[in-house]
Amino acid sequence: MGTVYKSQTQIIRDDCEFLKPQPRIHHQRLTIQHWQLRDLITCPKTSEEFIYVNQNAVNAYNTRTKATTQLMKDLTFHPTSLTASCGYLAAGGQRSQLMVRQMNSNWFAHTSVGGSINNALCISEHLGGTRLLISNNDETIKVYSLPGLQRLTSIQLPTAVNYASVSPDGRKMVAVGDSNQVFLYDISVAGGYQKIGTYTATTEASFSCAWNQSSEKFAVASQDGFVSVWDIRHSEKLCKLGSKQQPQVKGATRCVKFSSSGSIDLLLYSEHVSYVNLVDARTFNDRQVIRVAPAGHDEHISGIAMSPDSKVCFVGLENSVLEFDVDTITRRSFPSGSLI
Repeated sequence: MGTVYKSQTQIIRDDCEFLKPQPRIHHQRLTIQHWQLRDLITCPKTSEEFIYVNQNAVNAYNTRTKATTQLMKDLTFHPTSLTASCGYLAAGGQRSQLMVRQMNSNWFAHTSVGGSINNALCISEHLGGTRLLISNNDETIKVYSLPGLQRLTSIQLPTAVNYASVSPDGRKMVAVGDSNQVFLYDISVAGGYQKIGTYTATTEASFSCAWNQSSEKFAVASQDGFVSVWDIRHSEKLCKLGSKQQPQVKGATRCVKFSSSGSIDLLLYSEHVSYVNLVDARTFNDRQVIRVAPAGHDEHISGIAMSPDSKVCFVGLENSVLEFDVDTITRRSFPSGSLI
C-alpha cells in the first residue's frame, strides 16, 4: 500500500506514549542568548552524556556519574548556536564569532567568520571530508573544512539564513531563514552545492530543519507554530503538523529533530515554551504532546536532543535538563494497522 500524501494539516491522535513518564531531572543551567534560537543542547556520542551552553562556556554532563566537564570555557562570547558531530564541537556567537574544538585532541580554533549573527552550525561528512556549515544573518552559508578551518565556499541565499542541515548520506542539504521559503540543495563533487528546489513552508520564518536517518525526508519548524515535512521523492508537502499552543507565539516551533536509529522513527519538535511534541515518523498520524513545565507556569525550552541510539530524549530548560526514556520496544514492533 502506497503512502498517502496530504497537503493539509494532519488529523492525528494525541493519545500515544512514545516517551515513558517521569523524566530524570538534571540540574544544569542552560542559557538562551537569542529569543528565537533554541538549539543549545546536543547528544552526539552516548545516551549518558549531553553537551550544552551555559553563559560563555560549553559543558558536557555525564548523567551516570553526575560529573560536569567544561569543554569550552571563558569564551569571549555567549554562544547562540552549538553543534557536535564527527569528533568536533563548535559554538557560534552574536557577532560572527566561532570556536571549534576537536574532541579527542588539543586542536582548537577561535575566529570571526564575518557577517552577522551565527544562527546555526552543522558539522557533516561530505564532499570527501569533514565540513562545518555556518548559517549567518548575512544571507550566506559559509562552508569550512575541518580540521584546518579553511573557508571552501560561501553559499548565497535570498534571505538571512537561520539553519542548514546536511542529509546523513551527505548528498543533500536543506536550508531555511527569515522567509517562508525552504531551499533544497544537491551536493556533488562535480557541482558542489547546487540548488535544486524551493518549497514553501507555512507563512512565517523558519528556525530549524532536520533530515531523517534514511535521507529521504526532511522537516522544517516555523515561527507560526507548524512543522512541515517533505519526502525528496515527491514535490508535494508530505504533512503539516501543528503545535499545542499554535497560533500563539508560545506555540512557535523552535527546534525539530528526527531520531537517528531507523527502527525508532520518531520526529521530535519543541515549542517556544512548555511543550514538546513527538510524532510517529512512519505515518505522521500519531503524536504525544508532553508538558515540560509545571501547570500554570511557562518555562522556556533551550533545546532538544535524542541520543544516537534513540533510547533517550533530552529536553533543555533554563535551569534543568529533563531526560526521558523512549519506549523502544513499542517503536520496534510493526503490527498490522496502527501501533497498539
